[in-house]
Amino acid sequence: MLQKVICVDDDPIALLLSKLVISKANFASQIVTCVNGEEAVKYLENPETIEENSNSEQPLLILLDLNMPVMDGWEFLEQFSSKLQDIYNSTKIILLSSSIDPNDIKKSKDFSMVVDFLPKPLTKEMLILISEKISQ
Repeated sequence: MLQKVICVDDDPIALLLSKLVISKANFASQIVTCVNGEEAVKYLENPETIEENSNSEQPLLILLDLNMPVMDGWEFLEQFSSKLQDIYNSTKIILLSSSIDPNDIKKSKDFSMVVDFLPKPLTKEMLILISEKISQ
């Protein structure tokens, strides 16, 4: 079981579904939700969050949507790469998107912390796959 999963999505139904699937599968002991990339960056930059995550033995996982207002998934990945990756060096990111654009999948490979690109919605079977990916 992971210590913490952060779900970043502007769709409240997708967030609720992700939380429900993660909870029912006992995949993480804590689930944090953010409605856009900016909120997620602020959460991760918070000194209390940094301290809390640095004490955690298990890696942090971020489930990230791409298409969001305020700050989309790509902008979040840029911010994470430049400002947060040194702090969260064991963090893995899974892109959860309704996009089927091959360019998005190709672009996701430019970010070392992105371990997979999966279609919405999150399922229990996907959590098994994610678990295998992040343990490698």
